[in-house]
Amino acid sequence: MRRERIAQALLVLAGLINIAPSLGALSLDLSRAAYGVGIAGPDMEALFRHRAVLLGLLGATLVVSAFRPRLRAVAVTVNAVSFGVFVLCGLIGGPLNAELTRVVWIDVVGLAVLAALAGAQPQRVVHDP
Repeated sequence: MRRERIAQALLVLAGLINIAPSLGALSLDLSRAAYGVGIAGPDMEALFRHRAVLLGLLGATLVVSAFRPRLRAVAVTVNAVSFGVFVLCGLIGGPLNAELTRVVWIDVVGLAVLAALAGAQPQRVVHDP
């Protein structure tokens, strides 16, 4: 039971890491501040709002999977890919501004949380109960 509570807490924590940027869908000022980039014009605004919503959906899958173990393998996999791809983009894309570098490190933390989850509940991450 204790391991299950730890797993749930880790899932919620990782989910909140991805849900936090979803506030950018409501306020582009939050996205500007978080990423340190200009969001000028309706094209960029649409892209950033869409990104914010997708991150919110990804994070929500982790939070829901905290209480629905059958969803964990998929939720952990898609969120780990999301975190990992952004880290990879940050590494291969050249120098980033301070805000984006911070976001890359936050995603590294997200990956570490998911790795800790795999260590705490390997059977729950890999197999349905």
